[in-house]
Amino acid sequence: MIENIIKNRTYIFYFVVVLVIIVSSVSVIWLPPEYATAMSKQDSLPIVAYLPLFAYIILILLPIIYKKYDKEKFVWGHRFFKGMYLGFILITLVFLTELASGLIHIEDLIPGVQNALLGGIILQGFVALGEELPFRGYILPEMSKKYGVWNAVFYSSLFFSILHIPSVATLGLAKENIIIMLLTITIAEILLAFCYLYDGLSMSIGFHFTWNFFQYHVYSLRQDFGGILKITSEHELITGGAFGPEAGFFGLFVVILALIIVLWWLQSR
Repeated sequence: MIENIIKNRTYIFYFVVVLVIIVSSVSVIWLPPEYATAMSKQDSLPIVAYLPLFAYIILILLPIIYKKYDKEKFVWGHRFFKGMYLGFILITLVFLTELASGLIHIEDLIPGVQNALLGGIILQGFVALGEELPFRGYILPEMSKKYGVWNAVFYSSLFFSILHIPSVATLGLAKENIIIMLLTITIAEILLAFCYLYDGLSMSIGFHFTWNFFQYHVYSLRQDFGGILKITSEHELITGGAFGPEAGFFGLFVVILALIIVLWWLQSR
């Protein structure tokens, strides 16, 4: 039995990742609206509210254990801040362009800004590590050995996008926005894969962290997600509406722009 587990350990890795992400997504669906964000003011949270945290801890530990068993090291690189700058500049471009064009409006600033930002830093730190370590740190290199680098980039990105279908389908988005969102997620994953190929996990983690942190917690482009601003938006097909730029045409355009920039960097190397 142990020999079979060792022989099929890669498939077990994929199974655990799929199971963990599905359970985490379903737990958010089950969560009552008043507990929907990390900044809930409730005195106590139901156990289901902690499932995403446990899920990301598993997603962080699993590739570390596998890499140690295989006696391999993560490719870390040293361009963490370049990834952070790229993520920050691009999501800021989205925010300022939509604000200047009147597509979004700032209504108010929420109380407890410091706590909201601190909570966002912790949350997105877990998210960046919990998604980059398994997908770029383990799955992408393993697929590269079997299918080649370019096929691995596409397969791993598509795999991640497919895992988002259950949660995206429950958001109540129009069909057009669902298609845009899944396409944006796929291209964003290809972008992160290229960040990894350009430098390693440092750059992909840096980009992932600042893109999410500023989108959700500073610019509040995804409404009801613990952001410091109260935002209203118009033209949902362009902005993504309450679900953020990843569900709109402009967010898709910016992700494609970032992909071109990183491809240029790769070519220059």
